[in-house]
Amino acid sequence: MRILSSLILLIALAIALVSATRPVVLMHGVTTGKESMEPLKSWIEESIPDIYVLNVEIGNGAFDSIFTTMDSQIEEFAQVVQADPKLANGFNLIGFSQGTLIARAFVQRYNNPQVYNYISWNGPQGGQFGTPFVNIPWVDKVLGTIPYEKTIQKKLSVAEYWKDPHRIDKYLERSIFLADINNEYQVKNTTYKENLTKLNAMVLTYSTNDKTIIPKESGWFSFYADGSGTEVVPLQQQTQYSEDWLGLRTLDESNRLFFYTTTCTHRDHPIEDYCKPYFTNFTLPYLQN
Repeated sequence: MRILSSLILLIALAIALVSATRPVVLMHGVTTGKESMEPLKSWIEESIPDIYVLNVEIGNGAFDSIFTTMDSQIEEFAQVVQADPKLANGFNLIGFSQGTLIARAFVQRYNNPQVYNYISWNGPQGGQFGTPFVNIPWVDKVLGTIPYEKTIQKKLSVAEYWKDPHRIDKYLERSIFLADINNEYQVKNTTYKENLTKLNAMVLTYSTNDKTIIPKESGWFSFYADGSGTEVVPLQQQTQYSEDWLGLRTLDESNRLFFYTTTCTHRDHPIEDYCKPYFTNFTLPYLQN
């Protein structure tokens, strides 16, 4: 009888452990679709058997990732995750490149279902300023010349997080996305900070070999000093941090903000096996709690 009771207890514990494994949601980057995240999905499933992983695709993938507004992409992302009953009790979230911004904006604006750990892979968190970026010549030319024209802001997703350090006033006046989700407007959105500080962990990575995100340190919210295209100001030296506009200082001071670097090229990060050790060391631990 004792053996039977012990066996039943072990089975119950095993079921509890499986059910306690939080699902994971993946959000792809710009000029790609969810296929670019399939290797990462496989890494997760190999590492955590029976885990549920949802690999989200926005619209038609690569095309819509560029020519659909960020707000519309975020709304679609929210609709997808909110319609999935397997995510109802919350999930961990990994975004790559542009997908890091979509994922973070979901946390700040919705956070329903709740996101526990938010993991940003090589994202333009502090902004993007440099071409070639999407490797579509006319798009890159537009970014370098008229990114803040109203029509461009409403037609090109990448223009919405373009941050020209030489035209900060224009950026703050006309940026319809990044200036908002980074809480850079004079009137702060308190909901953004409230939701972001509910995270158990925020993980930020950038690659020392990234030639796409410029500056590469933007993955850590670092960015060029106003008026400079060379001097990069670390997050901790920015007003963003000292005045805690988003709650990043709150997360940092409570040991919930983590910074890592990799050596993968930008596009290789979620795809190539040589990048897998960075997943194992810097991401997997945050998918197991």
